[in-house]
This record gives sequence, structure tokens and C-alpha cells, in this order.
Amino acid sequence: MTLPAAELAVTTHIGEHDGVDVTYGELGTRVVANAMSVAGPVREVYRVGPRDTGDPAAWRTEIGWPVFRVT
Repeated sequence: MTLPAAELAVTTHIGEHDGVDVTYGELGTRVVANAMSVAGPVREVYRVGPRDTGDPAAWRTEIGWPVFRVT
């Protein structure tokens, strides 16, 4: 699938997916603190996941939050 280009605030969640909501919250707080606003759906890229390794400590989920600067 090809996604349209977007400016993203990006972070990587490390480990099991159970705590990904905390990572989303931290990224959202950062976006708001820097006068940015959501401009589209959040993207997840599973750089390393259960299909790659059975070790949850090695999992890496990249979260990309589309943003634009509020003027």
C-alpha cells in the first residue's frame, strides 16, 4: 500500500503492544505542547513484531502522527 506524503511527528514504541497507549499519549502531549494539530489519521509501522520474533522485548512499533503548525 502506498500512503500519501505527510508531515509526521514520530516516535517508536519498544516492546509489547499492551503499553502502546502510553506511547500514544506521550506523543500526543508533545504534539499539543509544540502548537501542532492533527491533520489526518495516525500511522503505525511495525518495524519488528510477532511475525519477526517471539521476543516481545525486541518489538518496535513506529507511530507517526500527522501534524501541521498552528499559526
